[in-house]
Amino acid sequence: MAAQSAAGDLDRNDIQGMGMRPYRFPFAHYHLLNVSDQARARRWFSGVAGRCTSVAGLDASPSPQAFNVALSWQGLSAIGLPEASLLSFPQEFQQGMAARADRLGDVGENAPTRWDAPFNERVHALVVVSAMTVADRDTASTALLSDLRDNGLTAVGAIDAKLLAGQDGRPVPIEHFGFRDGITQPAIEGSGEPVLPGAGIPEAGGWRALKAGEFVLGRPDETGAVPDLPSPTSLSGNGTFVVLRKLHQHVWAFRDFLRRSATNEADVALLAAKLMGRWQSGAPLALTADQDDAALAADPKRNNEFTYLDDLRGMNCPLGAHVRRLNPRSGLTGPNGASVHRHRLLRQGLPYGSRLPADAAADDGAERGAIMLLVNADIARQFEFVQKVWINDGDFAGLGNDKDPMIGGNDGSGSFTIPRAGAPRRRLPNLPAFVSTRGGEYFFLPGIAALRSFADSPADTAS
Repeated sequence: MAAQSAAGDLDRNDIQGMGMRPYRFPFAHYHLLNVSDQARARRWFSGVAGRCTSVAGLDASPSPQAFNVALSWQGLSAIGLPEASLLSFPQEFQQGMAARADRLGDVGENAPTRWDAPFNERVHALVVVSAMTVADRDTASTALLSDLRDNGLTAVGAIDAKLLAGQDGRPVPIEHFGFRDGITQPAIEGSGEPVLPGAGIPEAGGWRALKAGEFVLGRPDETGAVPDLPSPTSLSGNGTFVVLRKLHQHVWAFRDFLRRSATNEADVALLAAKLMGRWQSGAPLALTADQDDAALAADPKRNNEFTYLDDLRGMNCPLGAHVRRLNPRSGLTGPNGASVHRHRLLRQGLPYGSRLPADAAADDGAERGAIMLLVNADIARQFEFVQKVWINDGDFAGLGNDKDPMIGGNDGSGSFTIPRAGAPRRRLPNLPAFVSTRGGEYFFLPGIAALRSFADSPADTAS
C-alpha cells in the first residue's frame, strides 16, 4: 500500500494505534524476539498484521486489550529486507541505540555493556501486549508465545509492566518516585484525541494539535514539509519509530537525598516538587508554586493550562525542573514556541517492579523502574535531541553543566538550582543519579498493510 499523499486524509485503519494515541491500559507485557528463520518469520509478521490494533480500532469500541508489533533495523535485516531499502532508513536507526550511547549519555554505569539481557546483545522485534486486566494480558501473552513455535522467531525476553497499586489496591497512574504520571501528551492532528490545554501549540484563543507528520511518516510536519521516506514507500508510509528505554529507578536514593537536603517534612515535599516541576498529585508549580492543589491536579482542563511565559526566571517552576526541561513550552522561544514543538514525543510505557515501602530504611535491591516507549517520526530531531540537549546539557537554558535532576546522567558532581524571589537562589549540590539505563533499542512500527506485505519475497517487498 502506498503512503498517503500530503493532502489526503490519514488512513487510521493502517496506522498502529500506539503510533498516535497514548495508551491507558494498566497492564502490559513487552516481548522481545529474535529471528531464527527468515521465511517463516516473514510469514508470521504478515499473519499477525490483522491482530494489530489500529488508531481506528481504538475508536471502534472500548477494547480490553491491544496488540502491536515493531522491528529494529537488525530485525528488518534478519527478515531479508533488501540492502537498498535498509540503507534508506535514517543513520541513527541503522546504528541502533547502543551504538549511539555517547550521544545519549549512556556511559559509565549506564553503558550498554552493563545493560540487562537481551539488550546487551541484540533484539530484532518488539511485541507489545496491552490489556485492561492481568488475565487478558496473560492470556494474550501465552497465546503469543505458543504461536511463535515453529514460526522462525525466538522469545529472548519479556518485561512484566503494570500501573502501581494505590492505597486502595487499585492501579493508579503514578511512577515509583510517587508522582502522578502521564499528564502531558502531545495532541496530534487526526488522532481522535481531544486537544486539551497544554497538549498542543498555544495560539490566540486556544491550543491546536501538532501536525501528524511529527509522528507519522509520509505526512506534513510542523514546517509543512513531507520528509523523504525510507524505500519502498509501501513499507514506510504510515509507519513511525519507537524508542524503547528501560530505566531503573533508585527510589531510596531519591528519598534519602530529599531528607538530607530538606529542613523539615514540608520542605521535603517542596524540594521534590521543585526537582520534578509538579507536586506529587500532578499539580504544576507553574500554577500553584507554594502548595499542592489536588483539585487542580485532577482537572485535565486546568492542570496543563500554562506556557511558562509568565515565569521566565523560574521563580515558580525552576528552569531545570524535569517536566520543564522535557517540554519547555513557550518559556524558551517566546510566544509561538515553534521550535520547541519540533522535539515532542508521544510517551507510552508503564512501570515495572514492586513499590518500595514508604517506611523502607534502606534500598531493598529490587528491580523497579519504568519502560518508556517514545514515539517520534525523526529519532535524531526528537528523542536524541531531547536526551542530549534538554536532559543532559544545561546550556540551552543558561544552566551550565546542570543536568535533568530526575533522569539526567548525574554522578554526584552536579547541582540543581532553585531561584527564589527576594532571596538568594537555593542550590542543591552533589546530585546523585536517581535513574540508570538498563537497556533500550530503536524500533520501526510499520503500517498494518506493510506488515502484511512481509509474506512476499524480499524482492517483492522492495518493489
